[in-house]
Amino acid sequence: MGTTDSTAQQASAQLAHLARYFVELPTTGHTGGPTAPVRSIENTAPLNVDTVSHIADSVREIRDYMTRESPGTLEPLPAEAAAVYDWCLRNTEHDDRAARQRRDTIIYRQYLEHAILTGDKLVVRRHRCPGCGTVGLHWHSGLKAAVCRNRRCTSDGRASTWSLAFLAHEHIQEQERLSVRAT
Repeated sequence: MGTTDSTAQQASAQLAHLARYFVELPTTGHTGGPTAPVRSIENTAPLNVDTVSHIADSVREIRDYMTRESPGTLEPLPAEAAAVYDWCLRNTEHDDRAARQRRDTIIYRQYLEHAILTGDKLVVRRHRCPGCGTVGLHWHSGLKAAVCRNRRCTSDGRASTWSLAFLAHEHIQEQERLSVRAT
């Protein structure tokens, strides 16, 4: 699955962005250029605890996946949260196809979660609605789901909604179909 590496890189970049701007406090030096971030809560704005929890939960989910799917992994879990995706890919590259698809679905769902947490709610718009095929889903923060705006795509009279997990599963399945078709 060729897109896995790029998805993992995107997820890593999003997770690093979350850590950099919601956990670490970037500073600028006297020249105006960036300096090493400061990890301190003294005399600074408070941390976003939800973001810290999200980062920890994301790493824990990948670690738990690895414990279940590849219990013989010899490499230790990386100290840096954003490196967990490369670690996961390296240690599961020889797993069977179904295990790799589960891994890719987790990574892609986390990428979507990271993007939404950083404020990029447009990330769900590029997905087609699994119900009607319409492009342009919208993120609904209250429901924590993507909503189809097509008035004919309803369930029980309400707009169809889709979880990020379902969108990730559909996306990985489509990528698999495209890669099989291309060969």
